[in-house]
Amino acid sequence: MLPLILIGVLSIAAATAYLPISDRRARYLGLMFMAISSALAIYIAWPGFSQVGIIGPWSLWYLDGIAALNLVLIALISFSATLAAYRYLAREQAEQIISTADIRRYFSLAPLLSAAMYVAVLSNHLGLLWLALEAATLLMILLIAFYRKRSALEAAWKSILLCSLGLSLCLIGIFLTAYAAGQSGVGSSFLLSTVRDIAAAQGMNVQIMHWAFVFVFMGIGTMIGLVPMHTWLPDAHSKTPAPISALLSGVLLNVALVSLLRFRQVADLAFMDNGVWTGRLFLVFGCLSIVVPALSLMLQKNYKRLLAYSSIEHMGLMTLAIGLGPAGLVPMLMHMPGHALLKSGLFFGAGEIVTAYKTTDTSLIKDVWVKLPRTGLLFLLTLLMLSAIPPSGVFVSQMLVIGFGLREHVLITLVVSLALVVASVAMIRNVYGLLFTSPGRFSNTVAEPWNITHLVMGLHLLLAVALGVFYITPAGLAFMLGIAQSFNPGLL
Repeated sequence: MLPLILIGVLSIAAATAYLPISDRRARYLGLMFMAISSALAIYIAWPGFSQVGIIGPWSLWYLDGIAALNLVLIALISFSATLAAYRYLAREQAEQIISTADIRRYFSLAPLLSAAMYVAVLSNHLGLLWLALEAATLLMILLIAFYRKRSALEAAWKSILLCSLGLSLCLIGIFLTAYAAGQSGVGSSFLLSTVRDIAAAQGMNVQIMHWAFVFVFMGIGTMIGLVPMHTWLPDAHSKTPAPISALLSGVLLNVALVSLLRFRQVADLAFMDNGVWTGRLFLVFGCLSIVVPALSLMLQKNYKRLLAYSSIEHMGLMTLAIGLGPAGLVPMLMHMPGHALLKSGLFFGAGEIVTAYKTTDTSLIKDVWVKLPRTGLLFLLTLLMLSAIPPSGVFVSQMLVIGFGLREHVLITLVVSLALVVASVAMIRNVYGLLFTSPGRFSNTVAEPWNITHLVMGLHLLLAVALGVFYITPAGLAFMLGIAQSFNPGLL
């Protein structure tokens, strides 16, 4: 029953935002309940690193290493985002950018978004998984439209059109999967564990499953932001409050990718080809999702859109890793927490910059290194770690992807490697302009003190570096292999 308790705690957190108390006390309560829910999520996740199976009654929940890893990431980044939001929204309220009602709305919607993501990664029921993704999408849309400006409403409208269309395609794929499984007459055709057993017993119609996986791939791929279904994502992430951008790029995209992996597991068992057919889809769309954003990064003049395109690129890298074969699951899992921690840290830093300069236009932001020295230092270090500079965890995972790729697909890997270099150069060039070009427009004449956002950014940076060191140890490699094998027991 622990997952239901977790959802209950987050629902209470959402409800406290509208209690007849001061907005400051409401924020304190929201932070407290988020801390409780994050601790509970990590407690639920911990057994998943060593055990695999259904948990709770009605077979609704399934816990394995990948689910456990994502539970921990959602817990950490949800709590970090709440800490950052406490300061970020208070400053915007003081400057009359938002009202008390807006703050209460934020602290009501954000916990519900976290709850939807928890349900998605734990779900063992196809219908519940789809509902969780749909709920996360709707909550995301409301948060994209948070500022209720014309540009934010346009981004929200674009997002709901594309993501809802994607999830409609996904629903068709779910029904086709359930139909293919139901033909065997064994158990519930909507339980993922049962469907996997049926597929493993080669009791599913392969032709139907081909169509089912295409629908699911295109549907959830839209939510992941894979090219060419990615067009909603840069607009959406550039218009939301910075803490929500951190949640969306840091964990929601991962949740969608994990959901797609669940369907891939069923399809591979049904096709009996060791993932060759589905791997081609992941390989092609992964490559496109690295090359196209790398070119787009060269043209960006908005630093939040810059970070959004970078998220597409990194999701493409993880998708490409999955397409390289069963062993590619290991670097994908290594890359997931590194990108989540570092990208969310960059968005927290972007929130500090936009609060100080009142714009996201890079041409109007100069001399951050002097005006916001602590934010600038942490932003630069985080960017370097995200660009795969050792000892970042992203460096280890990216090198493994390139190594596996050169063994399997030399030409594609060379193209991807060049695109990764272009993306890194474009990111660093834009950030260099922000940090070191002078003079600039600055609205705060007071020297920047240390604050809670810096603490969160520093913690994420240290965790990402610690991951890089951990990955190259025998214990670290064995741990990541164990997570991968809990998902694919035949990996080795």
